[in-house]
Parts: sequence; structure tokens; C-alpha cells
Amino acid sequence: MILITRPRKKSLEFQKRLEKFKINSEIQELSKFKIFKRQVSLLDSIILITSPRTLDYLVKTKTIKNCKKNEFIVIGKKTTQSLKQLGCKKILISAKDSTDLINKYKSLINKKINVQFLCSDVYNRDLVRSLKKMKCKITLVKVYETIEVKKLKKSVIKNLKNNKFSAAVFFSKFSFMVFLNLCKLEKISMTCLKKIHYICISRRVGEFAEKSGYDVRYSSNPSEQAMLGQIRNFKLNNKYH
Repeated sequence: MILITRPRKKSLEFQKRLEKFKINSEIQELSKFKIFKRQVSLLDSIILITSPRTLDYLVKTKTIKNCKKNEFIVIGKKTTQSLKQLGCKKILISAKDSTDLINKYKSLINKKINVQFLCSDVYNRDLVRSLKKMKCKITLVKVYETIEVKKLKKSVIKNLKNNKFSAAVFFSKFSFMVFLNLCKLEKISMTCLKKIHYICISRRVGEFAEKSGYDVRYSSNPSEQAMLGQIRNFKLNNKYH
């Protein structure tokens, strides 16, 4: 059985896709999001978006109406597509991950530009540091809050302690860290946790756990489809049941 750790709506979608391959799973939401209501001024700046929750903010506050002439730097193919569907066509950079973004930034953009990073209180600090090193004037604009859950579901605790999970999937470093902290609170042994394959969407998500001896695997590229492919490969090797 696989543990899915995405926000509930996305987890349910992922679970349905796993069911098509006859793979059992359980959902453990590890974070929730609070979208802020205030509008922000985005005039005369390039807008950096690394999360689909930012699009939720732009739509819910109707800020999207005032930034259709702005240029955007975006991480994620789906987020880029959604942005275009909302009428924002000036995509300066569309990157698959933060490393790809930095490489494209180096080759395509004048270094002295103003960027407003629409983000949460939890954001990619390494990305911000890298941009600042390239003389990018970047301003953090927090438009939503990431709230971690306080405890694991009883059924998840039981299945963890009984070694029922062959794998767990993680799409963010924050969720992975929350998961391990909650497991510590519930006194779930390291022996149990180290029997699980941790499949992460990128190296940034799971590298810290890999260094601590956890069995961390990475998808071939940072996409949901690649994650599914990784899971299917394990299933074919009879690692999942």
C-alpha cells in the first residue's frame, strides 16, 4: 500500500489514478492552505510563481484582472498552462523546477530586474538566494499561509507501525519534514520508517532524508506523470501489494 501525502483534493485525484493500476493507497494530508483576501499591487514588475496556490490567490482576490500585462516567471507546466488560460500570456520563463529556472534566467534575462515572488510563509529559500546572487531585486509577497497538520490519522499510525506501507509519495520538502516530525511524536520507530520507499518529485524534496539513511527515490522529472511511472515500475518489481 502507498501513502499519499498531498493536500486532500490532489490526493484524491492521485488515488484514482493509482486505482487504475490496481494499487492500494491511503491519504494523509499534511498541510492546508489559507488564501489571503487582500489585493497587492503588481505594477511594473515581473511576477514569480512557483505554486498553483498562487493562482488561487490571483483568482479569488480578482488580482488577476490587473496583471495581464505583466511578465511572468513560472515553475510547473500545469501552472504555466493555467496562467495562460487566465489570460496572462507573457511568460518570460517556464521552468520544470528551480534548477531549470536558474539556468534559463542566466541565459535569457537582464540581471537588473525587479521580481515580485508571490509565495507562502513556506517558500524555496535556496531559489531566492540564487536569484539574489545574480543581482535580481526580488521582493517576497506572501499571498497565502501554509498550515501543517497537528497529528496523523489513527489508521495511518496503525499501518505505519504494522509495516503496511511499501511506499510514500512526497511533492514538497515541507510535507516530508512534517511527516517525519509527526512520526516522531507518535513514537513510530526508525526501523518501521526505514522499510518504506520514499518517492519524491525532485531531489530538493527528499535529499535531507536520504542523508539520514532513508530509502529515497526520485522521479525522472518533476511531474505527476513521472511519479506514477516510478510507482508502476516498483509494482512491476513486486514491491507493492
